[in-house]
Amino acid sequence: MGKVITIDLEYVLWLLGFIASAWGVVKIIKEIKKPNDDLKETVRKHEEWLARDNERIKSIESLVITQEGIKKELNEHSQRLGEHEERLEEDKQRGNLTLKANIAIINNMLSENDKDKLQETRDEIQDFLLYKN
Repeated sequence: MGKVITIDLEYVLWLLGFIASAWGVVKIIKEIKKPNDDLKETVRKHEEWLARDNERIKSIESLVITQEGIKKELNEHSQRLGEHEERLEEDKQRGNLTLKANIAIINNMLSENDKDKLQETRDEIQDFLLYKN
């Protein structure tokens, strides 16, 4: 006959005690590593957030640079528009003086007695041309 293996209660208790002790050691090691693992996870999340924030900052900086360029161009266009408005006003005054001169010439042709008014209009045209150009 074969060998009979007997397991007594003391051996079972010892085996259960060993398993419980090993489980306790594993649990203690997990508890010791937990703060380190938590810290690693927190650092990983913060690195991820930092990378996203850096991308946002780069896009904002790019937008600010673009806006500054647009603002500069807008200022240049506003300045040009102001210059054109000044020229337009001068052209309007020049046109008015030309019409006034034509009226004075027509009036002079109608009556030779208004030479003073014609001279006054001529002086006004000369002043305009001297001071505006």
